[in-house]
Amino acid sequence: MSTDYGLPIGQVLGDGFRVPELLPSWTALEGIVLVKCLDAEGHPSWAFRETEGMNVEEVIGVLTIQLDMLRERAVDAFRGDDEDD
Repeated sequence: MSTDYGLPIGQVLGDGFRVPELLPSWTALEGIVLVKCLDAEGHPSWAFRETEGMNVEEVIGVLTIQLDMLRERAVDAFRGDDEDD
């Protein structure tokens, strides 16, 4: 089932990709995907895609918040290792 915008995510990524499930009562609306790939020459590269309904401001906001959360997790992990010494 192709539209003018793209394909269902399972057709793009294939069956080999797995992600954690959403919470039972949640319904997926929109999304962004960052995939590490091998390009045509076999070099690692990144592909970024977002669903049709997301505007640029929303994508920037989501990525900024996620980056802040990951940064905090990394700092917490570093502090945790430091405290064990």
